[in-house]
Amino acid sequence: MNNLNNKETVPLLPTFPLTVFRNNLPISIQDEEEWRQFSKDYKLIHAAGGVVHNEKGEILMIFRLGYWDFPKGKVEEGESFEEAAVREVEEETGLQNIELRKPLPNTYHTYTLRDTDILKVTHWYEMHAPQQTLTPQTEEDIAQAIWVPRAEVATKMEGAYPSLQRLPIL
Repeated sequence: MNNLNNKETVPLLPTFPLTVFRNNLPISIQDEEEWRQFSKDYKLIHAAGGVVHNEKGEILMIFRLGYWDFPKGKVEEGESFEEAAVREVEEETGLQNIELRKPLPNTYHTYTLRDTDILKVTHWYEMHAPQQTLTPQTEEDIAQAIWVPRAEVATKMEGAYPSLQRLPIL
């Protein structure tokens, strides 16, 4: 797996076309020039997370601030996206013995935090871990961390952020 580092001096360019969600509505960006024009008005933040499967084929999901989600968080200085993804899954769910399998498509969405417009790029990875007791990180407003049977994931995804609904998780 390619170990990318968030300290790169050249900004990482997405693959085009891509969809960015602004106010939970999709915006299609066709090329590098459109990307530069769109992203110049935002502070770019990289996050990383995982879609984790267990030996029963269940998928790990969290419930945070009224939405079903997958564990993820900001990439720290000097940390690779892969390292950040595993760390964030561990921190947000208490999960151990995580095996990183393969990258999934990135997601892109915007939000405003303290009068700053943010463009968040989340680097997703497929992961595997043995089924185990989960501990939601309540200080991050995570109310639940649960293993969801594969047959129920689509229903949970109806209550997820639109950007996540395009992840190839099944």
